[in-house]
Amino acid sequence: MISIRLEGFSTLQHMLGLMQRNVEISAQRALIKTANSVKKAEVAEMERVFDKPTRWTMGAMKVRTTRKFEVQVGILDPNGYYKRAANYLGTQIEGGQRRAKAMEVALQQYGLMPRGWFVVPGAGAQLDAYGNMSVGQIRQILSWFDTASRTSGPDQNMYFSGREKRRKGTKKTAGFEYIVIQPGGVNSFSGKRDTRALKQPGIYKRIFLGHGTAIKPILIFVKGARYAARFNFEKVARDTAAAMLESEFQRFMRDPEAR
Repeated sequence: MISIRLEGFSTLQHMLGLMQRNVEISAQRALIKTANSVKKAEVAEMERVFDKPTRWTMGAMKVRTTRKFEVQVGILDPNGYYKRAANYLGTQIEGGQRRAKAMEVALQQYGLMPRGWFVVPGAGAQLDAYGNMSVGQIRQILSWFDTASRTSGPDQNMYFSGREKRRKGTKKTAGFEYIVIQPGGVNSFSGKRDTRALKQPGIYKRIFLGHGTAIKPILIFVKGARYAARFNFEKVARDTAAAMLESEFQRFMRDPEAR
């Protein structure tokens, strides 16, 4: 009888196991490193193509590990926290018609603006440092027309008494009111054609002055709000990943301390 035995087989198995583990760790580290670089490149691209992007827009890009060897970069959140960012940035990436904002949906549902129309800031709109309409003024408009329940809760609506109070004003503050002019010049509340020659449909603010009134366009209704694609998200991601992934993997394999 003769026994045949492979000496050192258990050691070889151990070595192969260590090698496999090193490959897995190096691959995972390379993926994460590359994904973070893709995110950084996308943020830099947004700074280049957008005019004064907000911190909210810039912070919408996220990195998430989904599987053992898969990492995603994009506007990511399973609970929908970034739905507004996805709406805005998705249109900038793909171009085309943007979706209606919460304010526009509220105005349409209450019959203040025709369905399929959108709003753009008028000459009298209050803008923030990024050129976007003031959130405070948007809330005031929605509250004035008792549509705030669609976005902020029913307790935010002004109702009749609140509107009358603001029409009267105070000793230091002029009274005001908001009016809606539909396409064709029809006032949404009176149902009559407006006689003040307001050419564009939209929401106007009438300010009561001591010697008369002043009217400012706040939101203008437009039939379409189309965007040209200008944020080349996919190309930036592909170019960055192609330039980094393999080299990072090789670096981690050569230098375990770098992991």
